[in-house]
Amino acid sequence: MSDKLYKDVHNYTKFKLVEMLIEKYKDSNLDNINAMEQLSDDVLKTLAICGLKFHGELEREFGDS
Repeated sequence: MSDKLYKDVHNYTKFKLVEMLIEKYKDSNLDNINAMEQLSDDVLKTLAICGLKFHGELEREFGDS
């Protein structure tokens, strides 16, 4: 994978995770299992969205393997 594409994916994903955490959890306490599970679900959802954003570029980079 090219260094630029790797950095683009990394930076975009990091930005989106931080953005989601600020928006949803800035006033929250993660002091119970339900809050932690919700955070985990939100992180996985954000990672999936970021992956889909770059899917086309990554597919072109790696082909159909």
